[in-house]
Amino acid sequence: MSQSMLSQLSEQAKYLVDQSMAHMDQLYDKDAGMLRDVEESQRHNTRGSGHYAVGLLLRNEPGDLERACILIGKVLDMQFDDPDEIYHGTFRAAPEAALPWKGTLPWKELGAGIGYTADEKVLSPVWKTYDPNWREFIACTFAVILEQFEELLPAELVGRMDASMEKAIVGSIERRLSGAIPMNSNIELMHIFVTHYFGHRLRNKNWLVHASQEAIAFHSAFMEYGSLAEFNTTTYYGVDITVLGLWRKYAKSDEMKRIGSELEKGLWESIALFYNPYLQNLSGPFARAYEMEMLGHSSMGVFLYLVLGKGYEYLAAINCESEHDPIIALVGVNVPEYVKPLLETFQENRLAVAKFRELCERDLPEEQGHICTAKAWIEKDLMLGAMSGSKNTNGQMHPATIHWCTQNGQKYYLRLLKRDSGGHWNTHSRGITFEANVRENELDVQVSLQTQQATDIYFEISGGPLDVNDVTAEKWSLPGLSLQVDSNAQAPVIQQVGSMIEVVYAHQPDRSDSQMSFKLSVVGR
Repeated sequence: MSQSMLSQLSEQAKYLVDQSMAHMDQLYDKDAGMLRDVEESQRHNTRGSGHYAVGLLLRNEPGDLERACILIGKVLDMQFDDPDEIYHGTFRAAPEAALPWKGTLPWKELGAGIGYTADEKVLSPVWKTYDPNWREFIACTFAVILEQFEELLPAELVGRMDASMEKAIVGSIERRLSGAIPMNSNIELMHIFVTHYFGHRLRNKNWLVHASQEAIAFHSAFMEYGSLAEFNTTTYYGVDITVLGLWRKYAKSDEMKRIGSELEKGLWESIALFYNPYLQNLSGPFARAYEMEMLGHSSMGVFLYLVLGKGYEYLAAINCESEHDPIIALVGVNVPEYVKPLLETFQENRLAVAKFRELCERDLPEEQGHICTAKAWIEKDLMLGAMSGSKNTNGQMHPATIHWCTQNGQKYYLRLLKRDSGGHWNTHSRGITFEANVRENELDVQVSLQTQQATDIYFEISGGPLDVNDVTAEKWSLPGLSLQVDSNAQAPVIQQVGSMIEVVYAHQPDRSDSQMSFKLSVVGR
């Protein structure tokens, strides 16, 4: 069955499977029976091990089935089974990962956000000792395995998988209903799918009702502005598109397939509005981002390769998300025909504008869904992005961005970030908000600093070769782009940090004004 399935895949899908399997074969640790973590070779990766099992079952060469069964067994061994705990049914991220401890609070009754706000002495801290999202990721992987390859697996292993999914879905629903740890868009989509899929498989009517209600609510929220809370987010868009592919291929009801189809179509329309085929990137601003380069931490390039075909293999190059590729190869991609040209060829200069309702996951429910406006001025070799309306505390939110390239094709990036002085940008901090706006060749930002924490507001410039001597307080003479900078902030510290340049505006609560403003004007190309 598996060999014929592999032969039925498109040429592009086969390429993805072959490439990702060659990558994962090298990461497999025979002694541990798990995949090594791609970024930390001394650790193993529970989620990645599940993805590798999918690829092995799809490839089904001699020894692959036996190895897949070992991997699935190891993943099952990583599951937490403690019905009273907030982490019930999720999976240890790695056998080397820290273990959670038993809490002393009735967490299901304490309201939204308790997973973030409770004292670590009474509730095991999320992200530090457990990852609640591994429930949904691994449940999606198991759904694919059981749907496509169940007949290859020993009955005893299938029984263990079903019993595991009973725990995972119970824990996922309890998380959703309690709001203890809010779900971002990609996790919410996975939650709906796995609750629906295993509701059918395990004949649980309550799960099916829950999944239907959640799907209708998600669709209604999406249709408000045709956007997701994780807006313009390449890392999570890759997950979203994958999961909507699962809805399309494996959903068991016409309702779920219809809703999934409308979400998939709408998401591609939103992507096309902010995507630049020449720069091969989504413009900012980003509700959440790790990197400015789309190909660095995302499966988006993989989907674009599936859409655009031969000659675009470089978009699907190996990165930290490549373990997803066997599942992506199975579900494929479904882009509306009228959207495809917008992904292939730059059409025209434009001002792209969209609204979205964000998720401030560390706030109360009534304070989570602020309406934000994303704007981007998009030219062939230049994109400026700006966000207004956000109250998000997350450092992954990028409210002001610039992408450009030089005449020789070298790409560069600029993003506005915040951090506690001496800290890292990828943290949560309160009392700092940004109001940004963009027009042709101009980016304006107002920063409000209602915080007693010493804070850095800074522009990070990256890409190709950079010379810190080309950047002054008033003018940034960068390769392929010159910017005039007007600001009411105190003089910045301009520093070289590795291959990047940081322009840092320090805020000291007892000595600095609570407002900063910046105007970045393009004065040379």
